[in-house]
Amino acid sequence: MNKLLTCLLLSASACTVTTSQDIDATQLSGTVAGTPWTFAMGDTDAFLSEGADDFYATLYPSAFTPCGTHFDDEPYLIVSIPKLPGDYQMDFSRNMTFVDPSTDDNMVAIDGRIVVDSVSDTEITGGLHGTYDFDNEVSGQFDLHICE
Repeated sequence: MNKLLTCLLLSASACTVTTSQDIDATQLSGTVAGTPWTFAMGDTDAFLSEGADDFYATLYPSAFTPCGTHFDDEPYLIVSIPKLPGDYQMDFSRNMTFVDPSTDDNMVAIDGRIVVDSVSDTEITGGLHGTYDFDNEVSGQFDLHICE
């Protein structure tokens, strides 16, 4: 949606818009804050998501100890991930945020899709495709740890 608006404002011939919400079969990757980005590890807190339909997960491009302290000095994602397996469209209540700590920018994307393959007491697996603009788009598979 944001790509389309940008293209309409600039000129339809100045850019192309990807409207597909196909999810890549490879590791979640793409561009965050205008730089190449590949998912390494993520987690969510069951307690903080208690009573909600979604987990609020954080996905990082570097490894860390799950459920421990991790520092956000590189671009990362915050994603609302449904607690039940299924295929979901992003919207105003189920979205993802592209975070650029170097500028304190938080870009909330509602253009995308999340597929949850499985949910256990300790893990969520699935895939997503989310787009904010030309500098913020990711697609692929993820595996997240659920902290107690």
